[in-house]
Amino acid sequence: MPVNMVELEETWTEKSFYDKPLTIWLGEERCDEKDSLLLDIFTAASIGCCQRVKDILKEDKNASSLKNHGGWTGLMYAAYYAHSDVINVLLEANASVHLRNGNGCNALMMAVMCGNDYGVEILIKAGSILETRDNRDWTALFHAVNSGHHTVVETLLKHRANLNSCERTRGMTPLMYAAQLGDATIVSLLLRGGAVVSLTNHQGHTAGRIAQDAGFPDIAANIAQWDLPGLSGPSILDGPAAVEVRRTHQQPQTPRGRGSVVPCVDNASIQPTDLETLLDQIGLSSYMSIFREQDVDLQIFLTLTDQDLKECGIQKLGPRRKMTSAIARWHSNAPLRSTAECAYADKLEVEMQELGVKLTQALHSLHQTKTQVNQENDLRVVTEGWVVEARGRLHECHQRCQMLIEQVAAVRRCTSVLCAQASLGKLPLIQPTLISTIVDTLTMIAAQADTLMALTDPSVPRGPSNPSSPRKQGYRSYPSTPR
Repeated sequence: MPVNMVELEETWTEKSFYDKPLTIWLGEERCDEKDSLLLDIFTAASIGCCQRVKDILKEDKNASSLKNHGGWTGLMYAAYYAHSDVINVLLEANASVHLRNGNGCNALMMAVMCGNDYGVEILIKAGSILETRDNRDWTALFHAVNSGHHTVVETLLKHRANLNSCERTRGMTPLMYAAQLGDATIVSLLLRGGAVVSLTNHQGHTAGRIAQDAGFPDIAANIAQWDLPGLSGPSILDGPAAVEVRRTHQQPQTPRGRGSVVPCVDNASIQPTDLETLLDQIGLSSYMSIFREQDVDLQIFLTLTDQDLKECGIQKLGPRRKMTSAIARWHSNAPLRSTAECAYADKLEVEMQELGVKLTQALHSLHQTKTQVNQENDLRVVTEGWVVEARGRLHECHQRCQMLIEQVAAVRRCTSVLCAQASLGKLPLIQPTLISTIVDTLTMIAAQADTLMALTDPSVPRGPSNPSSPRKQGYRSYPSTPR
């Protein structure tokens, strides 16, 4: 008989049912044990078969970190379907809480989506990062607001989730989404937790404006009350963070710095108006005497670089880095107090400055390289012109050497005829010694002409070591260049 699904739901937690093959879940009457398919860790975790999960982990200790084709782990399934006992078993087996599926969601986000309060608690205590973002750029608090789970929102706020986090695509915050969905309870929770009502999305709309446009005037009025001094807001019981945020709203600051940067709301809302106050806020008031000696006021201080601070006499790296970070925060309209977020922002600012310096150096090097290449191209053009001219002159010289050799050969033939006639007595007036001298001279001229012709032969390769270069020998240039 096939297994009745009602009986199945009543008996699935029994130990005897955990080892049953998957075919029983399909309602088949009989199944061959050889062909049976036992539950894998994903299916077992999704239906809460804790004993089957334990058996799988005994066989394979690494099964707790396995992913299926969708990128889901057993911990994600257990968190999504709120099987707390399976979550505990997987965490004891060192299942990673940081793994994410194809949508970028981790196990904490799965627990948040289904409203699993206990799963959210134990996953946070296990080290899950609250500010992890999925492919939509949402944190766990965004999913809690979108799902409408009030208790989960309270749990996340209790563990200090960033309720002013902003998604990068639209600039929306959790308060804006809650206002858009019309969830008055979550809106009140976020307001009491210290949500900033003056933040705007990329369209320039606040949470109150979004609630009004969505057709929730009561929520818009509630948000507007939190933006007015003295009406409603956090009390002493809500803690110092909420009180500080409330005090911040009562002292609005005019944005300065880059473009339309939205002022960062933090517990360091008061911007100093003099250098001594600024140094006191960052804990470096002991260096005020150095700046007095150098006649450095706040305006000049905000233009100093790390090298300038070193020249002023501040040799320690720590104070210099704090000062440069404070200068960068001032120009970016960021808070001056030291928090984890500010430290991360300072790190990014330093990296941006370093990249800017490297970019400037690279552009300068590129300009120098282009200038050098242009000079070398000009030199190459001049050199090629000189080579063409030199080869033309060399060719002309070679032709003249050929003509000279032919003329010397003709003179030698005439001299030979004269010598023959003199030997026969036909030329009694010519002395034999004179003829001999003429012959020797012509022989030497012919030898020198042969040598010059060899040196000026255009078919012979020329190089720097060739002594026949007209530049090295100081030959005068010809008035015209043969082409």
